[in-house]
Amino acid sequence: MKKLTIFSFLIPFFCIQAGFSQNLTIVEQDYDKAKLLSRQEQKPLLIDFYTTWCGPCKELDQVIFKDPVIAGEIGKQFIVLKYDAEKDSTFKLSLKYHINSYPTTLILNTDQMLLNRMYGFGNSGLGLVENYRELLKKAMLNNAANRYITGVSNTTDLPYPQFYKDYVYRVNTKNIDDKVKDYWEHTDDYLSEVPFAILCYFQGGTSTVNNFFLANRKKYEALYGELDVLFVTTMIVNEKFFAAIKLKDRGAFASAIALAKANLAPVVAIDMAGMMEERMLQSENRWPEAMRQFSLRKKEYKSDESVAAFCWNVYEHSTDQNTLKQCTKWMQAITGRIPRYDVLDTYARLLFKTGHKKQAINIMKRAIKMGQLKQEDVKSSEEWLKKSGL
Repeated sequence: MKKLTIFSFLIPFFCIQAGFSQNLTIVEQDYDKAKLLSRQEQKPLLIDFYTTWCGPCKELDQVIFKDPVIAGEIGKQFIVLKYDAEKDSTFKLSLKYHINSYPTTLILNTDQMLLNRMYGFGNSGLGLVENYRELLKKAMLNNAANRYITGVSNTTDLPYPQFYKDYVYRVNTKNIDDKVKDYWEHTDDYLSEVPFAILCYFQGGTSTVNNFFLANRKKYEALYGELDVLFVTTMIVNEKFFAAIKLKDRGAFASAIALAKANLAPVVAIDMAGMMEERMLQSENRWPEAMRQFSLRKKEYKSDESVAAFCWNVYEHSTDQNTLKQCTKWMQAITGRIPRYDVLDTYARLLFKTGHKKQAINIMKRAIKMGQLKQEDVKSSEEWLKKSGL
């Protein structure tokens, strides 16, 4: 792609991209152009990593970049690069910043040093706006004080191993676990930028690498900041829990709790232990106890999505009628708020399993119609309907 070198030509081009605010400059996909404007206007560069299929990315775009007030606020202080991570063949930003969740926001200073970053946005509506403003505020304070993440360089020309490039770009995803293991077994460099990016992207490494990381968290924080270090720490602890749950090993589960307490904030460790206890009880097929554990957490975490996921697991694996009936009540309430295909499908199956067969058939027919209306794959529901015999 030809580089535009005449700034007088760039100005009208970028103003057309602004759309919602004359003050907001949005560059689409071209990192070189965005860096140029960042330096020339002496504004930090905000990079919005997204994909076309990502629902939260679209919400972020509407609430932040297409809101004239918020867009105006951003435009006064930042240049914005909108970056489709699935079209990252030129600038290697997904490799550089180990992008594996969307949306992700990065803010770089005019020398392309990392000032701040955020995964997702942790809320919706006004809460999203508050979170985003806090992100921007911290970035500007860091910029004013010339504070940045020292372990992340300002170049994308780094020695990324081939397996990492292939996997990020989905060129070759075969035998990835073996390739990652082989990489760690043939390097003793755990602290530099590329190994850290790989550690983040794959959410931990081998036992040796993970133990080194946990023993040297302060060094990692000094290089890469608290956010990424906390992320890797949490993923390592999670993996310990999941391994114990898979084996139904209560001894290993107790060790995972100890690891959480040693490496996470007390409130986070307690919450994680409660969530994992519920999953362990499910794996042990102790559904009445799992229900009680989930009910305790439900009072604090009232997400319809998490309740629906739990109810689906109950439908698939439990035969305890009290548990099934409680989940049926929960799903009835959720369908009143979000009468979506997958929600109606789960509700119908639970109704059937609790003996309300005619009502289940009617609800499933409604679910199928809803799914067809939204052009969703309803084949499994149609097959279930045929097998029901009514």
